[in-house]
Amino acid sequence: MDRKEANSTDILLLLEGTFPYVRGGVSSWVKRIIEGFPEYLFGIIFLGSAKNDYGRSQPYALPENVNYFAEYFLYDEGNQPPAVSPGKLRLDVEQLHHAHVQMRACLQGEVCPLENYGLAENFGVSHAEFLHSPAIWDYFLQRYAEIPDQPPFVDYFWTIRGMHTPLWYLQSALQAAPRAKIFLSPSTGYAGYLGALLAARQNRPLIISEHGIYTKERRIDLLMARWIQEDEEFLRRPGQIHYLRQLWIHFFEFLGRLAYQQARHIVNLYTGVIPLQLAGGAPQEKLRTIPNGIGVETLVPARRPFSERQDVIALIGRVVPIKDIKTFIRAAALLRQQGRATQCWVVGPTEEDEEYFAECQVLAAHLGLQESVRFLGFRSVVEVLAAVRLTILSSISEGLPLSVLESFAAGVPVVSTDVGSCRQLLYGDTSAEGERPAGIIVPIADPKALASAIIALLDDEERWDRCSQNAIARVESQYREEQMFGQYRQLFTQALTE
Repeated sequence: MDRKEANSTDILLLLEGTFPYVRGGVSSWVKRIIEGFPEYLFGIIFLGSAKNDYGRSQPYALPENVNYFAEYFLYDEGNQPPAVSPGKLRLDVEQLHHAHVQMRACLQGEVCPLENYGLAENFGVSHAEFLHSPAIWDYFLQRYAEIPDQPPFVDYFWTIRGMHTPLWYLQSALQAAPRAKIFLSPSTGYAGYLGALLAARQNRPLIISEHGIYTKERRIDLLMARWIQEDEEFLRRPGQIHYLRQLWIHFFEFLGRLAYQQARHIVNLYTGVIPLQLAGGAPQEKLRTIPNGIGVETLVPARRPFSERQDVIALIGRVVPIKDIKTFIRAAALLRQQGRATQCWVVGPTEEDEEYFAECQVLAAHLGLQESVRFLGFRSVVEVLAAVRLTILSSISEGLPLSVLESFAAGVPVVSTDVGSCRQLLYGDTSAEGERPAGIIVPIADPKALASAIIALLDDEERWDRCSQNAIARVESQYREEQMFGQYRQLFTQALTE
């Protein structure tokens, strides 16, 4: 990626694991926001895990109005500081202890005074000191001794190291960042945290435009994560969360509260997510709703009647656990058991979680679906939507999925799990417009219900046609790109004049 540098920019985007290295809904939104506001200069700070995780991706090209780009990989082993003799590391950990006390209070709902933490300076502790200082070692031994249900110390040690290490890379990003008029992040997490530090340091507004609730999605990831080791005794305790998983969950909840507190405006995609934002510490007066919008006209060529489409259904999305591709595959097996020849496509990048992709391939092979389930990788959305009869969303968490809006614009009905705004998208505001479904909602992780809904639409052309027309009408009236741009233009103008 060509590096662009500038001393100042209009809007500085803080992006974690998305544009320009990962294709998907958030990356698409970022690209459209940059290109949709050519009157502004944009800067980008990209935060990733390890550089090798993105080496084989095809990144987006940076639009012409991007005048700053920097990338920081928070878990690259090659970035470790050189070892320092412990005898040279004389450190007072009192500030660190005080900060941890305040963090725990913040998680209990107290106001988090950003300026009191010393976070921008990482409590006055250098990375080398954190890794090698005897005082730090002794401090965390003390904290470990206070844990009532102790995990193995080696697991605790590496958890603490992994949790804190990104903070020094974020400190480097903070120090090198250009001046900006607005800071904009589509999530809390590390990106929102960096945005909070930058906004406080430069005394400029931070806008958080959440496409999914970061803390909720990280909680799901952490509860499913296999890299957190759990001893056999703990695994026999149903309903309890292992201490190390809970430690990570609390860490991301703390970052979220700091970002919410520092933000001037907090945007959500639909009103149904507001209770989660409030529970995470977002002040009510900062919240506003701006739904996603798409360029409807670009999908019009994909509109076809049922009879001119192939007997194909498609899941359009990344092959990652949160999209629950396995439930889609199991539903495909149920379709095949009923003697149907329906083709099932998975259209989206497969490189983000190669282990999960391999598991999905093994599952499809085990169920004898090599001929009916196809992993197509990244393809033209217009071409896919011109061919298929249904699109499927089997996710266990979503915000307002662009893939659903794109299906609607192409006149393709959707079968979706009951996540995020999908119920509202598929069934509309029934109090205002009556029953006008654009597809069928099913429970999470229920292959039988998913297969039944697919069959109900594929075997009823008249019902399919009604859903297709409702989908087109809904996206054209409520989810146009121009509507989204207009609301963001007002938001940017307001932030610039405050």
